[in-house]
Amino acid sequence: MDFERFLSTIRRHAQLSESEETRLCSLLSIKTLKRKELLVRAGDDGRHEYFVNKGCLRTYYIDEKGVEHNTYFAIEGYWVSDIYSRTFNAPALCNIVALEDCELVHISNMALECFLKDVPGLERFFRISYQNSLATVHLKQIQLLSMSGCERYNYFRAKYPELDMRIPQKHIASYLGFTPEFFNTVRSKAIRDNSSKTPRLL
Repeated sequence: MDFERFLSTIRRHAQLSESEETRLCSLLSIKTLKRKELLVRAGDDGRHEYFVNKGCLRTYYIDEKGVEHNTYFAIEGYWVSDIYSRTFNAPALCNIVALEDCELVHISNMALECFLKDVPGLERFFRISYQNSLATVHLKQIQLLSMSGCERYNYFRAKYPELDMRIPQKHIASYLGFTPEFFNTVRSKAIRDNSSKTPRLL
């Protein structure tokens, strides 16, 4: 099984011995998804962590009017899970679906927690990962309050160029909090205005 991308990501922030890496790999499995296949359904047990080896997924919730709202995208090298379900041992709040054929590295929350107790060094990696996720959510909230539509879209394109090329525009619109009509207006203006100042990446 191909765990090398997974291990390379871990090694950026944590130093595990060879035996610890071997033990960690014994807890992993590979899961494949076809395009449009659900990984997690709202209401199901979401107490699992997934690392994306290949493909692209989106996380979304459905409001009381039946409207989908995208909250997260994951491509190669990203992690994806329903963090609410994992944290509180509760049913998943969101759906996670494959936008492309995907190959994922899977580990259950229970297996991961047991491993972290025995190998505290890996806790640093996940602490950094969760801090980065929290910072991204916080930044998005600020953007929604303070940035214009064009600024939000330009920031998204600058910070996530791969996502802008791979994800259908309707899903980017939902993620940015735009209606499809407003997104088309913003996108057309951004394309025309090549002199727009590129937002500073955080």
